[in-house]
Amino acid sequence: MDEPLVAVAPSPDTIASASALPASLESWSNPDGSTPIEVLALLKAIARLEQVVDQETQSLRAGDTPAFEDLNYRKSHGLLELTRAMRLVDPQSIGDDLRDRLESFRDQLERNRMLLKTHLDATREISAILTAAISDAESDGTYAPPQRLWALPQ
Repeated sequence: MDEPLVAVAPSPDTIASASALPASLESWSNPDGSTPIEVLALLKAIARLEQVVDQETQSLRAGDTPAFEDLNYRKSHGLLELTRAMRLVDPQSIGDDLRDRLESFRDQLERNRMLLKTHLDATREISAILTAAISDAESDGTYAPPQRLWALPQ
């Protein structure tokens, strides 16, 4: 069931606990000074996703093997949460602060994607080397193609 949307005023400890939230929420305030709950939900979803992506990025940069299963689960859950929160926010009401926040998050995701691509490429290369080494070790050369000292014209 859909519950009615309620505007709430954020408490100081709520804002302090979500350190990634922007310092000024005035651009999203209602006339009574409260912040719409859908905007707070969106900001919190972004902050949680940023935290997970940052953890994965730091782990990859440090050369550690991240717990990909856990990180993938948390990113999938965060994406679902972000999608649901985005549906509740009116696109016309998105201010510059939120737009900047989303662009910053997109940049963070791009950096993470590049690190993951590098990691995956290296894994594929190592896998190919190991596969060739195992194949060479198990083969007695009976079915190997003949070695040529010259290259055939193409």
